[in-house]
Parts: sequence; C-alpha cells; structure tokens
Amino acid sequence: MSRWSAEPLRIALAPGEAALLNPRGTRVLTTHARSAASLLPLLDEALSDPAWHSRRAEVVLSQHFVRHVLTPPPGKALRRNEEAALVAASLREIYGDEATHWRVKVHSQPPQYGLLGAAVDESFAQELDALLARHGFRDVSIRPLASIAAQHLPKQFEGWWALVEQGWLGLFGGANGVWQHLAGQPVDADWITALPDLIEREAAWSTLPAMPAVWIQALGVGAVSTPVSDNARWQMLPCDSQVRGALALAGI
Repeated sequence: MSRWSAEPLRIALAPGEAALLNPRGTRVLTTHARSAASLLPLLDEALSDPAWHSRRAEVVLSQHFVRHVLTPPPGKALRRNEEAALVAASLREIYGDEATHWRVKVHSQPPQYGLLGAAVDESFAQELDALLARHGFRDVSIRPLASIAAQHLPKQFEGWWALVEQGWLGLFGGANGVWQHLAGQPVDADWITALPDLIEREAAWSTLPAMPAVWIQALGVGAVSTPVSDNARWQMLPCDSQVRGALALAGI
C-alpha cells in the first residue's frame, strides 16, 4: 500500500478543466466542452493511474456548476428535511421544473434569516459518485467551492465577499454571523473594474452598511489589484496568482 494512500485526493471541476491534487503532484485535464458531465470521461481515464489512488476524495465544484439560493426567513426552527424542502421550493421558484432534479445542500441559519442553499444536478452527482466508487474511493465529499472558500474569511466577517474564478463572480453579503444577501453572474477579464458598481447595485437591496468592507477572493485568475473606488473598504484574501484555473480551486 502506498504511503500516500491515506491522504485525500483533491479534485476540482470547472468548465473545460478537471484538476487533481495530492501530496505527490498535480495534473490538469482539459476539454473544449463546458458541461460538468463532459469532465467525467477525462476523470475516469486519469484515475486509472495508481498515482491518484486513495480511499478519500474531496471534490470541489466550480460556481459554474452550482446554483445558490437564499430562502425567505422561515420564522421558526425547522427540522433538517424541512430545511431541504424550503431550499428546494425556493430553487423551483427561480429555475422552474429543472430544479426538481437537483441535489440540495443546506447551510442552516437562525429562523429570522433565510437558509443558504446550494444545488447541483442530481444525475451528474450520481455519475460522479459511481465513478469514484469504481476507482476505489470509499470516503467521498462533493462540495461547492463557496463552502470551502468561506473558511478563509475572517471570523468576525461583516460586509461583502466577492468569490471570483474564471468566468464567474459570486457575491455574498453577511453580518453578525449570518448570510443576508447573495448574487452571482458571469464575468469577463475586466470584472475588477465592474465590481464597485455591482456591489453598489446589490447593496441597494440589502441592509448591510453603506460603506462596507469588501473581501475579494480571486482564484485562478492571476494577479489582482483592489478597485480604484472609495465606496468600500477593500481587502484581498491571500491567493497564489501563479496558479490558474481549476488547479487553484483544488488547492483552496
């Protein structure tokens, strides 16, 4: 048995890229296709190499493959299945019947606030589970990028968090230990210039401070400077600007 077999394999999936990371090295797989399902054949072939064998796999999903929602406040404590039902109902209101076929995860919050939910296509998740099981992985976690990246925020976080990867920007607003606002949209290489206007627009719909702290977490997009704007207190979370694309998500 390899001395590395107890170490988890970190897998990151993003449009057109799958990245593998373990203590022995890295590998990036690419395709011209952009869907999550298109990455599975590449991953299946790569995992036949014993260099990537392990009992544990930690899969990080790009924001492109995840749908987030903040529900209305339930107003009372809910059981876990009731929380999942509320998140699923909120997703269906936005995305229609398509959301019926999604796997839902819930971040619980006090009942006077909404629940934060994340969803991924159920058929894709099942195929990924089955693929990893065929390659000997017995302990598998599949998590949205945001749920992992949020661990790098300050403990007393209050303000806005811009989570940026290639082609997508997620914007989360929080205070007093709870998430109160979220938004997300496709972006191009000029996203940092547009960020102040985006925050100003979203702030008009929130109760967060008018002059907030904004934490920027830019993964796999190269070096980033804070915006030239005085409508917020800008902070940069540490990142390796030399690591690009899905490999940056794997290393978060």
